[in-house]
Amino acid sequence: MASKLLLPRRRFLAGGVASIALINTASASPPATIASGKTIGRGEMLVVHEDAAGRIVAFDSSSYLGPHKTLPNDVIVVGSYCGTRILAPMFTRGVKAVIATDAGIGKDNAGISGLLHAETIGVPVATIAAMSAETSNGRETLLLGTISRANAQARALGVEIGMIAYEAAARLAKAPAGKTIPTPLGKEDAPVVVEETAKGRIWATPGTTAIVEKVPNDIICSGANSSRVSSDGILRIGAKGSIANDAGIARNNTAVEGVTLLEEKGVPSAAVATMSARLGEGLSTWNDGIISVVNAPAAKLGVKVGMTAKQAARFMLG
Repeated sequence: MASKLLLPRRRFLAGGVASIALINTASASPPATIASGKTIGRGEMLVVHEDAAGRIVAFDSSSYLGPHKTLPNDVIVVGSYCGTRILAPMFTRGVKAVIATDAGIGKDNAGISGLLHAETIGVPVATIAAMSAETSNGRETLLLGTISRANAQARALGVEIGMIAYEAAARLAKAPAGKTIPTPLGKEDAPVVVEETAKGRIWATPGTTAIVEKVPNDIICSGANSSRVSSDGILRIGAKGSIANDAGIARNNTAVEGVTLLEEKGVPSAAVATMSARLGEGLSTWNDGIISVVNAPAAKLGVKVGMTAKQAARFMLG
C-alpha cells in the first residue's frame, strides 16, 4: 500500500475555500444510472437519461469524449475541471449544456474559465464544488456534486448555487439544442521543452495527451489535474517524473489520486496548488507553481511542500 501523501491540512482548506457551496437536500431520487456512484470507466460514456428532448450523458474525464458521438441535444457532465480548453471540443461539436468541476476555482479563475467563456457564446454551463464529489468520476459528479457556479444561461434555466448536480442537469436539459460553435483550444496547445540537460529534459504541456513519444529521461510539468487520468498519461509516455495541478484536491483526494498511483509504480510525482498556477497551462505550472502535494519517491529526491515547481522538477531530474 502506498504511504500517505505529504499533503498538509491547510491545502484542503485553501484548495476548497473558493468553491464552497451550500449543500441542499435533493428533492428527487437520483436516477438508477448514477445511484451507485461508481466511476464510469476509462474511455466510457454513460447515457444517464434519454427522452424526446435529448440526453444527459456523463464521462469520468473530458479526455474520453473523442470516440463517442455526442449530439447538440446532449447535456454533457464530466468529472474534469471547467477550463475553456477542456470544454472547447464540446462547444465545437455543439452541446446543449455542460456541468464540470470548479477545481477550487484556481489561479486567475482558470478552473472555471470555460463557464465564463460559455456565457459569451450563449451556452449554459455550471460547475460543482471541487470538494463535493470525486474528480474523474462522472457518476459522483452528478450524484453528490453541489453547484458552486452557474453562468447567466444556466441560471435562467433555474440552476441555483447549492443544488445537487443531477437536478441541475435536469433543468439544463430544458435548454434548446446547442449549435456548432468552433472553439480553439487556446494558448499552449503544444508541449515545449523548458529545460534540457545531460540527464534529461523538462517539458511544459497542457496535458499528457499532448505528448505522444516515450520520454523515459524526462520530467513533465502539466497543466492538467493530478487525477488517475493524468497518471495514466505519465505511465503511457514512460516519463521519469511528473508535476501537475492539485485542482482543489476534491473528495477523497481524487484530484491528486494520480500522485499516489505513480508512487505505487515508483515514479516521483507532485502537484502544485490550484491557486498558484493556471490549470491547463504547463508553462504556468513551471513558472508559477508552488508544490502542495508530494509522493514518497519525490520526497526522497528532496521535493518538499512549499517549494517552486522549477525546484521540484530539477530535483526529480537529478
